[in-house]
Amino acid sequence: MKICFLTHDLRSDYGAGVFSHRLVSGIRDRLGWDIVVLTSDASDSPLEVAILRPQKIKLLREFWRIRNIIKTCDIVHALDGFPYGIIAILASLGLKKKVIITAVGSGAIIPLYSRLYAPLMRWCYRRADMVTAISAFTRDEIIKRVKNLTVRVINHGVDVEQFENAGELRAEIKQYQPYILGVGTIRWRKGYHFSIRAFAKVAKEFPDFHYVIVGKRYKDDYSLRLERIIKECGLEKKVHILEHIDSREELARIYTGAELFCLFSQNMNHDVEGFGLVFLEAAAAGLPVVGAKNCGVDDAVQEGKNGLLVDTRSLDDFANVILIILRDPQKKKQMALASVAYARTCMWERRIGEYIDIYRRMI
Repeated sequence: MKICFLTHDLRSDYGAGVFSHRLVSGIRDRLGWDIVVLTSDASDSPLEVAILRPQKIKLLREFWRIRNIIKTCDIVHALDGFPYGIIAILASLGLKKKVIITAVGSGAIIPLYSRLYAPLMRWCYRRADMVTAISAFTRDEIIKRVKNLTVRVINHGVDVEQFENAGELRAEIKQYQPYILGVGTIRWRKGYHFSIRAFAKVAKEFPDFHYVIVGKRYKDDYSLRLERIIKECGLEKKVHILEHIDSREELARIYTGAELFCLFSQNMNHDVEGFGLVFLEAAAAGLPVVGAKNCGVDDAVQEGKNGLLVDTRSLDDFANVILIILRDPQKKKQMALASVAYARTCMWERRIGEYIDIYRRMI
């Protein structure tokens, strides 16, 4: 058997890349099937063929090459609706291939609100042999726009062992302890403009705490806005943005060195957090977690057990959920234990097994 995946890349420095990498490597290791991965951007994986060019003209030029690759495969699995689901459906027309579209996040939802792409995106979802989504929220957002579509939810997984054996923090990061942690690219959707201001309120009661943010920063208005907020709140020595983390192992150490995980993801014009893998990673590291409702994070947190979620945009509410946990060491300990227990039910091996079950039913 041979399976063709379509995705952006297999880099493991962000959520969608981690998912793609773990799914592809898991299928290869457990089934021994031949695999080809068509990507937009090449990493260092020998499985990748960087052919899904972001420019429309270049993509059209490569279309027949993509189709010829798909001809050699039995199953085609697109890891998000746009553009990969559309490419998978169009390139496999008439070839009698089994096509799966997995809705990962914004790329699965935003096109459904576009006059240009919505009809095509709806048609592709309906034509696929199977549609899955990484969260109930993502599924529900699709079903709002594609009526009577059946979508199976398969959440992301996590490598608990990576966090159990994380090791010691580097000295330059250890100096920030005790710290609250946020992980994610520096962009509006991650809600750092809320969490930094909420931390300012927390720091008044817990002056020894720092706020560590791990994420790639762009030279854009949002990064400049965060710099202004940090200065306005007098947090220049309290908020630390770490852009260059060398490995997943180092990131695991940063997780395990924290006291609590905090990320108030936002929904802006349907640009949403599809699941919130970082919340699951924080749980695996034994951290209580706090976040915002009305996005995929609902599936990544057991509210009231291993964390608390807020359904408003009130800074006071954001700060209060952090304070509720920090003020009560016993609650904090109970949530930490609940996080680890929950993470153990969400191992990647289990999630990959769900995809394998789908593949086997198709062939």
